[in-house]
Amino acid sequence: MDIYETIFLSVVAGVLTAFILFVLSKFVTLWLVPQYQIWRYQGADVNGIWVADLSEDNPEKVRTKYSLNLKQRAHDLKGTLHFEFESDAKSFTSDFEASGEYWEGYFTITFKSVDRKRFSRASMVMKLVEGGGAMVGHFSFRNVVSDTVNTVPLALIRS
Repeated sequence: MDIYETIFLSVVAGVLTAFILFVLSKFVTLWLVPQYQIWRYQGADVNGIWVADLSEDNPEKVRTKYSLNLKQRAHDLKGTLHFEFESDAKSFTSDFEASGEYWEGYFTITFKSVDRKRFSRASMVMKLVEGGGAMVGHFSFRNVVSDTVNTVPLALIRS
C-alpha cells in the first residue's frame, strides 16, 4: 500500500467515524433521552382537549371560545389552539400552533398563528386546579386590530 492509499483510507475512516458519532448523538438526544424522561415522569397527565366558552354581558355582546388540544411528552407540551371571537361588530377565528411545558402544576405555553396573513402571537400562564379538571390563569395576546398587548383572565375545563 502506498502513501496515497493510506491517506485516502484514513480520510474515509475519519469521515465515517464522524458520521457514526453524529448519528449516535442524535439517537441519544432525540430518542433515548426523551424516552427516558417519559418513563421517569411522575407528574399529572394533561393530554387532551381543554375548552372555554365565554359570553360577556355588555352592549357589544362579545363571545369568545377557546379549544386547546395538548399532546404531552413528560414536561413538554405541543398542540393547537382554536380561538373564535364573535361580536356585533365583527367575527373571526384563529388557529395557533402551541408549544410549552408543564412544570410543578403550572403551564407556560406560547402560541404562533398558523395563518401568516393574519399573524399573531400569544402566551398563556395557567395553574392546574380541581384535581386536574381545569386550569386557570391569564391569556396574553397581540391584538391585531389595535396593535397592543391584551391580557384576559381565563379558565379552561378539560373536555
